[in-house]
Amino acid sequence: MALDLSAYSAIQTNLFVRLEIPNYDILRFSDLPYAYTINAESYDGLGQLMAVTDTTNELRASNQEVSISISGIPDTNVIDIIDKSHPLKGSSLIIYRAFFNPTDGQLLAISGNPAQKFEGIVSNFDITDDLSMGDNIGTVTLTVVCTSIVQILTNKVAGRRTNPTDMKQFFPTDVSFDNVLALENSNFNFGAK
Repeated sequence: MALDLSAYSAIQTNLFVRLEIPNYDILRFSDLPYAYTINAESYDGLGQLMAVTDTTNELRASNQEVSISISGIPDTNVIDIIDKSHPLKGSSLIIYRAFFNPTDGQLLAISGNPAQKFEGIVSNFDITDDLSMGDNIGTVTLTVVCTSIVQILTNKVAGRRTNPTDMKQFFPTDVSFDNVLALENSNFNFGAK
């Protein structure tokens, strides 16, 4: 759905990230400097502590990746990030783009606002620790790499296993797969004279 922004001389856009970590929680944060509620869900405002890589706007869904960096994570929360009982890898993620009036900071009352910008899963993450030697202040940054749901669907392999045991279960009288095990490691020289 295309948003009609032609009636506005200036707009402000902000990104809202919804990260659902299995066996843990749903984390919601945005690049606004204050907390804000959209779609009846409250998002923590991280302001400049959050960065999202640029994406290309296309008419069709594409298989691009997005990286999200969050700085200033307390040391106690780093343990939660690397805890294997609630894995960050494989978590589902949705990014919304919301359009605001820059003069009063109100969400524009147009159909389709906020708009979904990206949907995918966390494919990898990186934790970096930057220590300022003179100040003895450390900053922990989490960078999450997310793969688009389009890429995941493109890589999906569908079908049924073709071993005789499975086929006999579904088609007991079919003998067409009886030679699969005998041919499994054979080398065929197709096209040879």
